[in-house]
Amino acid sequence: MESVTRTLAGLIVAILASIVPLAGTYALLGGKAAVVAHLNADHGPGSNVHLDVYQTREGSAAPIRRYDLDMTKDMHMIVLRDDFATFAHVHPAFDALTGHFTIVVPMPRGHAYYIYTDSQPTGIGQQVFRFTYDAGAGSVHAPVGLDEASPTKAQVGRYSVRLAATTIPATTPHTIDVTIERDGKLATGLRPYLGAAAHAVFINTATLAYVHVHPMVQGATMSMPMSGMQMDDDGPAQAGPKLSMHVPALPAGAYRLWLQFQGPDGLQTVPFTLVAR
Repeated sequence: MESVTRTLAGLIVAILASIVPLAGTYALLGGKAAVVAHLNADHGPGSNVHLDVYQTREGSAAPIRRYDLDMTKDMHMIVLRDDFATFAHVHPAFDALTGHFTIVVPMPRGHAYYIYTDSQPTGIGQQVFRFTYDAGAGSVHAPVGLDEASPTKAQVGRYSVRLAATTIPATTPHTIDVTIERDGKLATGLRPYLGAAAHAVFINTATLAYVHVHPMVQGATMSMPMSGMQMDDDGPAQAGPKLSMHVPALPAGAYRLWLQFQGPDGLQTVPFTLVAR
């Protein structure tokens, strides 16, 4: 039975390898590529796109098959429309036999999409790659109206989120305080999401460089998050409503920022535009 399983896994790898994949561009701000990333994308009926990602060592065709958990997942995938109007943070299924990550993501035709893969191959560390997938638009990346900082307060459903600033000094690490309210009062019942109090993804709107940080509860006695931690997202830990977001030194420019947190109403995603100058 084991030999049959391995044979099937080999056939799958051979079939997938026969398709010319998209090449990934290294995208982690301040990092360095240590592997090569590949993406096969198949646009099925409607808007659904089947994505198949695998990574190899330089000069090798064999997919890497061992990954370290980061924030409870083997891979975090961020899918953005080319005008930054939509955002999805999803987690492909990993097959350790083939070394491939697969997922189906809605990508309505008429736009290009930026697909970021964030993972930690064992013994290598964090690797982030960007792929550009054209969903029939032939569009060219041209950010419009995202060169000015957004208001410091944004609303999503019953929640309002306030950042202490949306303009920060460039090339200098900075801490931004975050306050979350629900129905006009400090939010209660906030709980960890994927092992952290919150997640924040920054994308430079010109260079498309990627940063992913984890705001921490103000006054917390324990450092949160921790890489690979197995915190139960449904557990009793309080994850707000006042957070501190430690932002690394960002080159001058505009950044689209999505802040994600989890409350009694489910996962919330709040967009901002931040400018480093």
